[in-house]
Amino acid sequence: MFSEMEIVLENTKAIVYIIDLSNYEVLYANKKCIEEFGEVLNKTCYTVLQKDQNSPCNFCPLQQQNENPLTLPNGTSYEWENRNSINNNYYLFTDKITQWSDGRKVKVQIGIDITRQKQLEQEVLKEKDDFINTFEILIDSTIEGLIIYDENKYCIKVNAVAPKLLGYTSEEMIGKHALDFIAPSSQEFIKKVILNNNQEIYEAEMIRKDGSIFPVILRGRDLFLLDKKIRVSAIIDASDIKEKEKEILKLAQYDNLTSLPNRLLLKELLSMMIKRVERNDYFGALLFIDLDHFKTINDSKGHDIGDFVLIETAKRIQSCVRQSDITSRLGGDEFVVALEIEENNQNLAVNYINIITNKILKEIRKPYLINNFDFRLTASIGIVLFNNNYNSIDELMKFADVAMYSSKENGKNRFSYFDPLLQQKIEQKAILNQELQESIEKKDMFLHYQPQFLFENNQLKIIGVEALVRWNHLKKGVISPADFISLAEETGSIIPLGILILKEVMQKLKEWEKDSIKKEWRISVNISYKQFEKEDFLEKLKFLIKKYQINSSKLRLELTENLLIKNTQTVLKKIKDINGLGLSLSIDDFGTGYSSLAYLKHLSIDELKIDQSFVRDILHDSNDSAIVEAMISIGNKFNLEVIAEGVETKEQYEKLLEMGCCYFQGYFFGKPVIADLLQKNIFLVNNNLSATIVTQ
Repeated sequence: MFSEMEIVLENTKAIVYIIDLSNYEVLYANKKCIEEFGEVLNKTCYTVLQKDQNSPCNFCPLQQQNENPLTLPNGTSYEWENRNSINNNYYLFTDKITQWSDGRKVKVQIGIDITRQKQLEQEVLKEKDDFINTFEILIDSTIEGLIIYDENKYCIKVNAVAPKLLGYTSEEMIGKHALDFIAPSSQEFIKKVILNNNQEIYEAEMIRKDGSIFPVILRGRDLFLLDKKIRVSAIIDASDIKEKEKEILKLAQYDNLTSLPNRLLLKELLSMMIKRVERNDYFGALLFIDLDHFKTINDSKGHDIGDFVLIETAKRIQSCVRQSDITSRLGGDEFVVALEIEENNQNLAVNYINIITNKILKEIRKPYLINNFDFRLTASIGIVLFNNNYNSIDELMKFADVAMYSSKENGKNRFSYFDPLLQQKIEQKAILNQELQESIEKKDMFLHYQPQFLFENNQLKIIGVEALVRWNHLKKGVISPADFISLAEETGSIIPLGILILKEVMQKLKEWEKDSIKKEWRISVNISYKQFEKEDFLEKLKFLIKKYQINSSKLRLELTENLLIKNTQTVLKKIKDINGLGLSLSIDDFGTGYSSLAYLKHLSIDELKIDQSFVRDILHDSNDSAIVEAMISIGNKFNLEVIAEGVETKEQYEKLLEMGCCYFQGYFFGKPVIADLLQKNIFLVNNNLSATIVTQ
């Protein structure tokens, strides 16, 4: 009969054997050891456990001691790693010297196979080396000199360009402080600038190894590389630029009246901007600004007053743009602004342009108070967007000019884009946004409710509904949320809309308290990340719960997964506070975001909603099927309700049941309807379900 310890040793996945230290004979080997190395009992350990080994192994810790193993005291132990020469597997060994039953001194050796861990470790090291090699190739391919500093601003890496700019070797630069490369004239300025994590482009003077000073254009940014904070400083030798600036000044490339760059300098600066935009895959924009009815001022009040207006207009335009943008006067009442937008998403770039352009229009509309006269002006603006530009500067100017005239023809005091399709889209979007705001203010929005089901005890029962907002447009009819929710998010209208929805839902929960069936139902509500991030969100929730006197456990808030990667500590605290109000929480569109699953163990979440994009192809796409099954498994392990949304067919429903899913929502069970049309009794779906659907 085996003892309990022998049973354990014989069934462990570790190899276990015992060696007589007097002759290295194997006195005991467990089942795993024999499976790995064959019959080793009563044989010399190094001959049977290693390949072509005729003497005690020099990598064994016992052989690395300066004394006879037999003299070592009982209890002596070692931990070490070794790659076996027979099967090439890596083992983590734990050795311990003890006394055998007959008094002999033996070594008990336990080995855990860590081959897979070693392979992963090597893969990680290879990826790290590949990343570093790629990183070095990238930084050496730039036209700027790059210096990488540690968090204390000491140089740890340079690209190939930086030593050439500063006259050092790469090795000489390593270990120097950032200020060691800065000329005395710029020292105080740089001390302040380097405190910023992300600097705007600025100019300074640097000093070479030989003591010569030269002008540079700098920009620095703090980054995290391999979990270490570093500072990357990009340097462009501005010597040539400065020389060109002197030449331009000599040639009087500035407008005498407004001191803005004139047409010639505009082209020079715009040419450089276009190259940067192309290199960085950003967007740029040219704004052609023309004052409406400016001639009337000149004709009625004289050119002196007109000049004052132009000078003031130049100041107002400059106040609306960044210092790095270009503002120019072409002549007369024509101005040009060139915007460099650090964005490669066209929609975001257009949104930024719209904000700046509206600022300019607003500033120009403000009264001009000159010599006791109150002048009121407007402007017409034409815009051309460029990216990877194939048009000449003259063509871009022409396009912007054409768009400007389009603004004048359409009533002035507005802006137009050269691209007709983009302009049409922007105008339609602006109109839709205005109508949306008016509808929210008038409370023209209404809610549909889609039932949610639980399969339990061979029955489907309604456990709640999801509130889904609808917009009944006067001309277009009911507009899908897909066509206005993103607009509401973008413009901020989602905040008042979200409050409107919460009020309607709480009113409904209060009303249902008197309904014998619906009083058991909960209502789920989508919460926008903009709504969630508002500082007063929690206070408004408390206020509404108190106002409507609802049972807060019947209200479930659905948060998007991507929200969880934003400002994590703040999110954690706010979710904890929401839990304190008695509300439950759901993660909507689970699996579509990029957040770590680690949040599941930190947040008090009640539900995961499997996005319908995974459910749609669950029968035909093995990847989607595997993903859904994994999500259900994850949810179950965290004791969360896992609800599949977008279930449209009986086959999808049965497949999900098979996978262990118990909560469902989708057209197969019921489309979203107004509250009054929610049936108290739901019958067999398409007469094909084997289980009866009940209400409670």
